Amino acid sequence: MTDTNRVTPARALRLTNMNRKPTIQLIHIAAACTFWLTTVAYAAEKAVEKAIQASTPSVNEPSPSNGPILPTYSHSNGHPTGPLIEPFDPNAPPRATIPIGPNLFWGGYASLEGESNRNYSLRSHLSEADSILTPILAPAFSYEPNQYLQLYVNPVLEIPIAFEEIEERSQTTALNMNLAFLTVKNVVPGARMQVGRQRFIDSRRWLFNENMDAIRFGYQYEQFSLELSVSQLNLVQRNLLRREAEEDEEGFVNYYMHADYKFGKKNHIGLFALYQDQQRLGTAQPITVGLQSGGRLFGDLKYWLQTAAVRGSDGGQRIRGEAIDVGLTQRFDGAWEPSITIGYAYGTGDSNPNDNVDARFRQSGFQGNSDKFNGVARFKYYGEVLDPRLTNLMVFTGGFGVRPFEKTSFDLVYHYYLQDHVSTRIRGSNLDTDPTGLSKHVGSEVDLVVGYQGIPHLQTKFVLGYFFPGKAFADTWHDGAFLASILLRYNFY
Repeated sequence: MTDTNRVTPARALRLTNMNRKPTIQLIHIAAACTFWLTTVAYAAEKAVEKAIQASTPSVNEPSPSNGPILPTYSHSNGHPTGPLIEPFDPNAPPRATIPIGPNLFWGGYASLEGESNRNYSLRSHLSEADSILTPILAPAFSYEPNQYLQLYVNPVLEIPIAFEEIEERSQTTALNMNLAFLTVKNVVPGARMQVGRQRFIDSRRWLFNENMDAIRFGYQYEQFSLELSVSQLNLVQRNLLRREAEEDEEGFVNYYMHADYKFGKKNHIGLFALYQDQQRLGTAQPITVGLQSGGRLFGDLKYWLQTAAVRGSDGGQRIRGEAIDVGLTQRFDGAWEPSITIGYAYGTGDSNPNDNVDARFRQSGFQGNSDKFNGVARFKYYGEVLDPRLTNLMVFTGGFGVRPFEKTSFDLVYHYYLQDHVSTRIRGSNLDTDPTGLSKHVGSEVDLVVGYQGIPHLQTKFVLGYFFPGKAFADTWHDGAFLASILLRYNFY
């Protein structure tokens, strides 16, 4: 799991320790700033609430709910049956709300996903492309015999059709068991348990955006929530039609804890710990602890902050990595509700692969790295084309967005990438080629994301992205990679 470029051991070990000190200081400063930001946000929220209460008569309405700690995707899980207001999440499971029998409900969606990837090898051949159109049918069924139990099943049928291929590959139909779990709830007030294949996510998909086989406990008391789980990817076969090759992450058993406190209407701060034990493919045992916070500071200024440190061991190496991801989105008044976003993300790299310390930060392997700024559609906030993991990387982000209508948004996003230490690998990259290891300048990317939810039950997302290679790719720095994708999803609920 080490990079192929090698450096001499003794001097690089000293440099690693020297380079880690500013990073650890940055993590400490970030944590202090988070508590300060949450205090300021809470004070601002309370001031606004007092002003509103002073200017308007009180009404007998319940306070907004934070929702259950564990989702149930049923007719009784607290979600309205009208059009979705939340940003479009293409990975969100369907709700089962239509009665078809005693205590039995169904729902689902039909979608069409199209994607064209051009010149991902950076060889100046834009005519070389992989273009695939995938119709998807995803029914969902929920059986709720009483207030204590719910059984939820969500199979997904995917039929990929290739229109262009660089290398001829067979496109096989897949019938995946996307979700299948049993929920026990209402036995203890505020507590519930889920067993089976279920969805794991966090607010910015920085840790999780995956369906895993797990046992999970959740508890919520007023604004405080706690989650404990043990999970593994594809413990039970996912594709019901054929056995697929195992992924690296399938060997990990994940022990996860997350505590979160919500204050005001949209602010939260949380602590998490994730221990991963690699069972089949090696001996990696990373332990990740961190802090997540997000919400509103003043008026229409929103923030997010995520910071984490990973420790543990991988073979004969000790893991010592850190990361931070912070940003602001300012929304302005106006007919089109313009907004600007700035962000910075940094995951440490390893200057000396030859010593017994691996200083690279590593994400869980189940992350999605997707969120929205001020639009109606989620997108990959480290770049739709490159889509890297936050390992040995700095990502500078700037964005501009408009919402000409309530449920229509346009986001133009720019990313600039630098490696922490020169390397011949960009972890998680979608590109079909690797850097030379001679320069830290990975390149830059521009993405256009369009979201539309103006028609009830219909959700649409369109993405254009172009990656401009930097000097890390030597002679091909001027030849870019292009992405175009579209997603149409019609929900039945």
